[in-house]
Amino acid sequence: MSSIHGGNIYEGFSYANYPCDIAGWGGDSAAFGELIAGVRPGLIIEVGSWKGASAITMADALKAGGLDGKILCIDTWLGALEFRLDQSDPERFKALDCRHGYPQVYFQFLANVCHSGHQDRIVPFPIDSAAAALWLLSHGVSADLIYIDGSHEEEAVYQDLLDYSAVLRPGGILFGDDWEWSGVRAAVERFAREERLPITRCHDKWVLSN
Repeated sequence: MSSIHGGNIYEGFSYANYPCDIAGWGGDSAAFGELIAGVRPGLIIEVGSWKGASAITMADALKAGGLDGKILCIDTWLGALEFRLDQSDPERFKALDCRHGYPQVYFQFLANVCHSGHQDRIVPFPIDSAAAALWLLSHGVSADLIYIDGSHEEEAVYQDLLDYSAVLRPGGILFGDDWEWSGVRAAVERFAREERLPITRCHDKWVLSN
């Protein structure tokens, strides 16, 4: 928190002004708890966080397992391509909560973290995933579990896999969501083929172990 933000960004944040709204997709999967129980991570990196559903589920699993792990959530909170394609979509475009043209959903993420009581575990990093990976490498930060759930476009997902495999500790696990999206599936299969890694499944998540 201090290295990224220079202080605690939750201090003074009036989260009570926001309702708890953890709506999302695949954020309550049993896969999170099973992978955390198996790896017992000290640091989890999440690429693509939206309103924090998956991060909060992982924080709950860490707490339940008596683990002192932290979760770094990397997102621009500006929305992916599909969020901009249909302005009548209440789950995507309208949920961005744009004011004067700029999304405010980041503050809903912060509020959800506060409502869940996980300010001590979840650290947001509002920056694009490529820049975040460079920051992590430059600061010698590596993670035991990395959850890829940002873009659904093949080249962007493939680049995230390349970037974050370099941040993964030996013996760590890359995993992700949205196998049903053709772009995600193509990127994961391409990366796995090049790196000679098996693709396995844990409930609704794809998994790559190094």
